[in-house]
Amino acid sequence: MKNLIVVRCGDNSLHEKWISNEAHYDVALSYFGDHPKFDMDKVKFFHPYKGSKWEGLYHFFSSTEFWKEYDAIWLPDDDIDTDVQTINDFFELFHYYKFDLAQPSLDERSYYSWSILLNNKSFKYRETNFVEVMIPCFNQKSFEFLYATFNENKSGWGLDNLWPKRLGNSAKIGIIDEVKVFHTRPVGAAGNGVGKQDPRKKSFFSKPKIVTPLDELNDVLKKYDLSQETICIGGLDQQNTYLKAENVEFIKKIIVGADNRLLEEISVSFGLDKIGLVK
Repeated sequence: MKNLIVVRCGDNSLHEKWISNEAHYDVALSYFGDHPKFDMDKVKFFHPYKGSKWEGLYHFFSSTEFWKEYDAIWLPDDDIDTDVQTINDFFELFHYYKFDLAQPSLDERSYYSWSILLNNKSFKYRETNFVEVMIPCFNQKSFEFLYATFNENKSGWGLDNLWPKRLGNSAKIGIIDEVKVFHTRPVGAAGNGVGKQDPRKKSFFSKPKIVTPLDELNDVLKKYDLSQETICIGGLDQQNTYLKAENVEFIKKIIVGADNRLLEEISVSFGLDKIGLVK
């Protein structure tokens, strides 16, 4: 299987930790900085382009063709701290479990927006209806079907709600808990999509409206009639048993394996404090 990482990166990118002769994947850089000082010897392709992550990625994929030869394409943010062996394992498991769209889990140090994405030690993977724009990985078929959506907006907010709906109920989507990575920056620190002026909302008597990522999210949700509810459908536990989400054993294992930051949230969500599964 051929695997490709395309990273939208600035001058503080961590991607150099991901590159070595032992990598079972190629790395392409889509660069938004001013003076690249990276070692380019092992970089497959260099794409200088200003703008947000998703503006740059849309331009990259719409202006090149070589990526079509790959079986999986991963689009991580440049602040993901991981190593070559972890990424090799991720791609291997992505193919082994036959995912259409997936991501590695986030480790216990990570900044996060969505609790569902944090590593759960009870599972090898969990099937979900959500993979975040921070670190999505696509197989070839799903990528070719979805990459045009990168042009929906500047921030990318809402794309992770759109992709599962576009793929449909037959797609296998999820979080691979056998692999975890460290998201090092506070959420929103990069500022993608902030401060864009919308000329459509300018009048003679007023300044242009500043379109925020939240505005763009709401536009996508409304346009495609989407919900932001994130759910687990089921998961493969460490004993290689697949459990559906409605199974009480699945719920117990979610609790046992959860990041400690989530125990209170989980108990409230499931009402577990009322049925004696947690104190």
